[in-house]
Amino acid sequence: MRDTFVLCVALALVACDGSTPASTDAGADAGEPPADAGPPRDWPFAEVPARTEPEPGIEREVLLVDGVAAPASPTTGAATPAGYDRFPIVRFRAVGAPDVRAIVIAMPGLFGGAGSYEPLARHLVRRSIAAGEPIEVWVIDRRSNLLEDLRGLDAAEAMRDADVARGYYFRGETVGGVAFDGFVEQEDVPYMSEWGLAVHLGDLRALIDRVPRVAQQARVFLMGHSLGASMTEAFAAWRFADGARGAELLAGMILVDGAMRAEAVTEEEYRDGTMGPFGPAAGLTTIRAASRYLALPLLGIEVYPRAEIAAMDAIYDPAAVNVDRGRAEVLGALMSLPARRIPPMTNAAAFGWAFDDGSNGLSFAAVSMGQPVGGPVEEYASLFGATLVRPSDSSATYAWIDAPDTDPPERTPIANLAASWIDGRTNFAEWYFPQRLTLDLSAVGGLDVPEDGWAAAEGLRAFDGALVDAPVLAVAAALVPPEAYDPSRARMAPVGEGRPRAGASRASPEGFAVLDVTDQTHIDPLTATDDAANPVPAAVLEFVYANAASGAITAP
Repeated sequence: MRDTFVLCVALALVACDGSTPASTDAGADAGEPPADAGPPRDWPFAEVPARTEPEPGIEREVLLVDGVAAPASPTTGAATPAGYDRFPIVRFRAVGAPDVRAIVIAMPGLFGGAGSYEPLARHLVRRSIAAGEPIEVWVIDRRSNLLEDLRGLDAAEAMRDADVARGYYFRGETVGGVAFDGFVEQEDVPYMSEWGLAVHLGDLRALIDRVPRVAQQARVFLMGHSLGASMTEAFAAWRFADGARGAELLAGMILVDGAMRAEAVTEEEYRDGTMGPFGPAAGLTTIRAASRYLALPLLGIEVYPRAEIAAMDAIYDPAAVNVDRGRAEVLGALMSLPARRIPPMTNAAAFGWAFDDGSNGLSFAAVSMGQPVGGPVEEYASLFGATLVRPSDSSATYAWIDAPDTDPPERTPIANLAASWIDGRTNFAEWYFPQRLTLDLSAVGGLDVPEDGWAAAEGLRAFDGALVDAPVLAVAAALVPPEAYDPSRARMAPVGEGRPRAGASRASPEGFAVLDVTDQTHIDPLTATDDAANPVPAAVLEFVYANAASGAITAP
């Protein structure tokens, strides 16, 4: 099924024109002032520091990196504003350790932001410190994350008060005198139609080039989750304008529950769109005319700040029972229930119901995070094709048993997923995912783009899939079983000369190792606890050490 399964599930939830549904009535959000309370509140401005220490010995820093200049849209003439030809990264490293054995660059998946890697990145750095050979992890926030207005969320995090964000986004309140200007509409970002694969891989190359060229093949690893794994394979097969192949710039590739599709769409499908088993997918003509980013039709863009607010509530006041109509409407949409039938629940339970794989049918966003208590549940056939559970007594008050406390323990504690949503000047999600990126990935399936063909004329330079000679670690979780990596394994060359495992066949684990964690959800490999039951962090670090050059370099 490969990455197309993940993509098709996602596209099943995407409106064909990429439009955002009408906002839900947020008038009864928790903490709403009474009608006679006077003008909306102005919260003081507060900001999360760019550099923090999320745990002793580990530093997290958010940086902006200059990317490539995106071309203007040939349809509208709109050019990317200069401030958006760059992108954030989140850098995880050992405090006071400038010399590192390797650098792992991580690419999020569909709708994913840098925060989605928060627990795994910290696990890797922590383990490398204990091993005496520190590594760094640089997680990419794609340039579209710069479109997100995080002022209210950052202030709420800095003040440890979720009501700041609730007021800013949904009650017309201000932060430091500044009001939320609304979510970005499709017509506001015509230049996004050109934010496709060439632009994003150009941005990635710009980041890798921060490392001296002589050290890239020796010490730089590219890790991609879900659709990010497809981007990782595409980068390795890409031939840049200077003649460099992506694989030459990498010491190894880590594919986490994602793989490149085996076949490409036709030119007609690329331009006019396709109709698949889960609904229509826009082609280039529609993307340039009207539909620049993907939006969830059941939930809308506003679900992202609501999810982050719910994460704050779950961490800052987990046992409280809030009355929050916006949150109830989101849960109702997920559970096929009217909002009025969503029962009282603790903040921890609301977050659990929203993201646990037993109750969240969005497989690309679910984790194994515990179980509800306090009232009965019922099974039902969800809109997403799975049998799920939901609360069945609207008068009961539900609480939540966290993942480590279930019998047997589940994978992802609430604190881990909440940290992915909250921590730092970023978050778990990408509010405005460029639709052009998924389209371009569909056009380079098989990674053997003809150099004189239509895809190459569109700037898609994935010419060299058969020449990829970097070693691979593939992680098979809920959506991509081990055998789904076979086409990737079959297309690649043996491990190349000058690498620690030169000559290794792709049939051997030294050339292409597959870690089977199909008992984990699609997200668990990024968010699960680092313990004996979770082999992912150890396997990734072992792969890095085995394929990096000996010694160390001073990190740029």
